[in-house]
Amino acid sequence: MKKKASKRWVALTAVTAVVLAVCIAAIPITAQFSSVISVALNAKTQEVIPDPEATIHFTSDYENEEDLVAFEKELCESIEAEGAALLVNNNNALPLAEGTKFTTFSQSSYNLMYGGTGSGQVSAEDAVTLKDALENSFGEGCVNPDQWDFYANCGYTRVNADTTGGNQAQYRINEVPWSEYTQELQNTWADYGDVALVVLARSGGEGADLPSGLPELEPYMTDGDYLRLCQEEIDMLSNLQQLKEQGVFKKIVVLLNSSNALQLDFLDSYDIDAVLWIGDVGMTGINGVADILAGKVNPSGRIVDTFLKDNHSSPAMQNFGAFNYTNGADYEVATAQNNTDPGVVKCNEDYVVYQEGIYVGYRYYETRYEDSVLNQGNAGEYDYAGDVAFPFGYGLSYTTFAYSNFTVEDKGDHFEVGVDVTNTGAVDGKHTVQIYFQSPYTQYDMDNGVEKASVELCGFDKKRIAAGATEHFTVTVNKEDLTSYDANNAKTYILEDGDYYFTVGTDAHNAVNNILAAKGADASRMDGTGDASLAVKWNNPTFDKTTYAVSSVTGNAITNLFDNADLNKYEGAEDQQITYLSRSDWQGTFPQSPVSLRITEQMWADGLSDDEADRAALVERYKEMYYPDATMPEMGVAGDLTANDFAEADADDPAWSDLIKQIPYSEMTNVIYNGFHLTQPVPSIGLPGTLDENGPQGFTKSLMGGSSAMAYTSEDVMAATFNLEIIENIGKCIGEDFLHAPSDTGTVYAGIYGPGANIHRTPYCGRNFEYYSEDGWLSGQIAAVEVAAIQDRGVYVFTKHFALNDQEEGRYGISTWSNEQAIRELYLEGFEGSVAKGGGMGVMSSFNRIGVVWSGAHHGLMTGILRDEWGMDGAAITDCSVMASFMDYRLGVLAGQDIWDGYSMGMATLDGLENDPAMVTAVQRAVKNIAYSVTHSQAMNIGNATVRPITPWWQMTLYVVTGVMAVLTTGSVVMLVRSSKKATDAK
Repeated sequence: MKKKASKRWVALTAVTAVVLAVCIAAIPITAQFSSVISVALNAKTQEVIPDPEATIHFTSDYENEEDLVAFEKELCESIEAEGAALLVNNNNALPLAEGTKFTTFSQSSYNLMYGGTGSGQVSAEDAVTLKDALENSFGEGCVNPDQWDFYANCGYTRVNADTTGGNQAQYRINEVPWSEYTQELQNTWADYGDVALVVLARSGGEGADLPSGLPELEPYMTDGDYLRLCQEEIDMLSNLQQLKEQGVFKKIVVLLNSSNALQLDFLDSYDIDAVLWIGDVGMTGINGVADILAGKVNPSGRIVDTFLKDNHSSPAMQNFGAFNYTNGADYEVATAQNNTDPGVVKCNEDYVVYQEGIYVGYRYYETRYEDSVLNQGNAGEYDYAGDVAFPFGYGLSYTTFAYSNFTVEDKGDHFEVGVDVTNTGAVDGKHTVQIYFQSPYTQYDMDNGVEKASVELCGFDKKRIAAGATEHFTVTVNKEDLTSYDANNAKTYILEDGDYYFTVGTDAHNAVNNILAAKGADASRMDGTGDASLAVKWNNPTFDKTTYAVSSVTGNAITNLFDNADLNKYEGAEDQQITYLSRSDWQGTFPQSPVSLRITEQMWADGLSDDEADRAALVERYKEMYYPDATMPEMGVAGDLTANDFAEADADDPAWSDLIKQIPYSEMTNVIYNGFHLTQPVPSIGLPGTLDENGPQGFTKSLMGGSSAMAYTSEDVMAATFNLEIIENIGKCIGEDFLHAPSDTGTVYAGIYGPGANIHRTPYCGRNFEYYSEDGWLSGQIAAVEVAAIQDRGVYVFTKHFALNDQEEGRYGISTWSNEQAIRELYLEGFEGSVAKGGGMGVMSSFNRIGVVWSGAHHGLMTGILRDEWGMDGAAITDCSVMASFMDYRLGVLAGQDIWDGYSMGMATLDGLENDPAMVTAVQRAVKNIAYSVTHSQAMNIGNATVRPITPWWQMTLYVVTGVMAVLTTGSVVMLVRSSKKATDAK
């Protein structure tokens, strides 16, 4: 018995010792991940003792959450109802009569695209189905139930790339082969034969772009291209055409359920009657689609991308992807697609070159078209109709509209553009007036590398017009929006002398044709017709390089900030010069293949190196460049100022410095280091911690395992409404969702990662659903309104991903090369709208490098643009920085980055620098920006509360278990020794 007892104590000692060892090891490891664990477990991390006399700065407009939810559902429907664009309506096939019977086709008809995947993913659990929406509009029983049940159980469904560790090769369309439709099922079609309703859907999401020609995917999709019809879809449409000829179906209607523009080279092939683009529909948006089909809503959406017959005709497609530096092996480079990849500490293997310059989307297609018509610029016999299916801004209605009395008045710093619009049809409808301008393309431009698009959108308005009625539209166009950026000579914005044209167009192509008509172009060379009466010429008599050389927001000078992103200007590129696409020689400069680049020693030293000695040397260079006269600031000074005192303080209030110097260094680095979906509390000034979440399509906690609030449509559908009142309501409702979010932990949701303001450089970006348009100016107009409305409800906004993050491939650390004109005129305009026009307090910097410098460490971007030109007051957060040590804290804070969306595990490079004047000054600046955002949010509804950090329950549990295991192990060892001694004595 004594021997058995001894064995029991051996076993118990072993078990408790192992558990103890695991607990001891877990304490420091979980401490590094404490932020993410606490957010995931909804664990309380601070104790807030409220101020009974607190001023409530932000309140809800809704008495209860039920009223808010009801309004949001209606809002989502209205977004889709006004954003969906009617592309084809042969013989007035739409609207459909009451009582129409439908047979739906494609597995996507059962499984719609409600939104993209990844950090912006929204829950579709409560989303309205296509069947429900059709029955709401056309009556119960209007949808073929057998077909619906077939798709529910067919086993075929789309496959998206994984968010973490995903790649392009994982995408699958997985349409149902025609052979799967049994004769028994086909026999049901005639009874529901009014309309064959085909849904063509494509998914997209964070982490992987869409395949644009992967050989390994050729068995699953045409030419390995996800945006082309696959063979199963071709077979489906071919068979439907035959069935229509046989009288089984009367009409074929196609819904394009995708935020990535499908290649539309098939629309003339299958006797399709109508095509409606609907994007990603959100929770209730499909109801709006059904109402359009039923004629309860007159479609008024206008597409915000150029829809193509050949997606690869875009010049950007020649350099779309992640390309390897040719000599990368000499430097032991590595790549990472996600922060779980081993290469995430380096992220220095890939690059992409924006060789197309400003010629993205309609800026390319319409400009080359005009030059071809006018026989200039070596445009060649360009086949516009062979490339473009539907131009930017296109969209049909169930009625018709006519323009008259187009006028343009110069009002000094702006133009007042007027036009009468008459509804010449028989039904009421909403109409969007689109104002475009053309600036002169001069010899100066050709000599100095300034590029000009043939037309650019510069104004819009939308109104409801009754049948037979006329409405007058007045649109303000800022003269500043007519400028071009001259990176090579004036090195600032210029307004050239010469003739400018203004026009009102139904779309970008119609706008060009109006201007061509005004110029007297040969109509036989034109694709379509123009109306010269709808184009007005304005002459600028003098070349102006001074008026717009200063920021209209801050008054600071504007000059080149991105020479190090342009291979033709960056000294470190050595002899690696490139030819940008130019309208002075279309055929001679059109990109033919990806640009080949190698790493140079200076490129390595300026930002590609992952060696600590190289990074430390770069830190010293930064300090010399940006903080040359820094003196040691005070820290941890006793004071009685609190964060609540600054809830309404301007950012330039000198008292901020007195507040910030009360904070000790350790508290400052804690709030900078550990910002994963939150801000840390700062006890020394009573600043409460907050929670932040994703939200391009609405407030979502999907990545953290929580529920989501209202899921709106994709951002492109929002923009396609061209309705700023709707956009404002979206922003207010997202803010309301934050106000109504439960805060059981005592920490409120106060910050949102979104909206997205990158552009659709190509149709294949995985996150196009998070971005508004191919047009940066339009993106900025929409973002300005949405951001202002969100912040009106006390939520600080981090507009993302700042900047040039227009693809997912190689996103971690990819070197993005571009010229300054393109950067400013295309890729920054969406963010400029958010910050400079919308008053956005923050941005989220991107993973990628600009040139060889990580975006968050690019001083020109993070300080020169954000602060000096746009006047941003709040905090800039990084994209998810977990394990990504190339996103160095030292370089970031010195450049203007404020807070990291991660935690400091293995990356705490600010430690030990509390005696470095430049670093402490930069750290204090960052913390002040963070404090400004938090103090100007709903977090300050607590007033002058007492805020104390506390140990979360899971961490206390770990400590208790560790203690218990220590006691048990000790006791087990004692008992084992006693048992062994007794056994020895017995012998």
